[in-house]
Amino acid sequence: MRLTGAFLANKAEIVDDMLNVEGGFWTSTTVAKGSVGIRCNCVLLCDTQPDDIGQQFGLRIDAAGPSGQVWTPAHEKNFDLTTPMKFIVATQIALPIEPKGGRHIYSFRMEGHHERIDVPLDVFVH
Repeated sequence: MRLTGAFLANKAEIVDDMLNVEGGFWTSTTVAKGSVGIRCNCVLLCDTQPDDIGQQFGLRIDAAGPSGQVWTPAHEKNFDLTTPMKFIVATQIALPIEPKGGRHIYSFRMEGHHERIDVPLDVFVH
C-alpha cells in the first residue's frame, strides 16, 4: 500500500464503502490564544494491492511549526487492511501547533516507506 494523497477535514467517515466528507481540504484554521493543538479528521488516499489485504500498516504523521519546532512523530496509528480500500480516515486526532500560529506542515507516511504527503496548514490565533 502506498499513500497518494492526504487532507484534513472537520468530519469524514466511510459509509457503504464511500467517503463522506464535511468541511474538507483545510488550508487554514483559527484557534484560541494559547492553543497547542488542533482536533481534526485526517483522510488518506491510498493505492492498495491484493497482497496488502490482511496486512497491518503503521501511519506516521510528523509536524513542523513556523519557528522550526518539529514533532516526530506528531501522531501514530496502526491499522489492519481488511478490504482493498482507496481511502482511510483517522477520526478526531489531535495534531500539535505552535501557540503563536503560523504555517505548519504535516507530513503523512506509511511506516517502512519513504514516500510522504505534505499538507500545509496556516494557523491563525484569535
